[in-house]
Amino acid sequence: MDPVTIDHARLHAVIEELAGPTDPAGDRAATVLHAQVAALAWVRDTLGTYPAPVPIATVITKAATELRHDDRDPVDVLTRVALAAVTAHRTAPPR
Repeated sequence: MDPVTIDHARLHAVIEELAGPTDPAGDRAATVLHAQVAALAWVRDTLGTYPAPVPIATVITKAATELRHDDRDPVDVLTRVALAAVTAHRTAPPR
């Protein structure tokens, strides 16, 4: 079976044709959401737990919410936030 090849440029053109031009705020929210999902997946892979511990998920979600309203790189910011949160989680004294 041949793999399916997707022409992303054409796909976006068809969507714009059907739904009209995209909204910059919506595009930014989608970009941030993808980075947030990637950060949470990294936490899952690193800790071997699903879902992510609440303190880690909370700090990632808070940072993602803030990123929707500024121009920082979501992948860079959320990677750093996830790394710091996992480090804090692993070095916290046991309860």
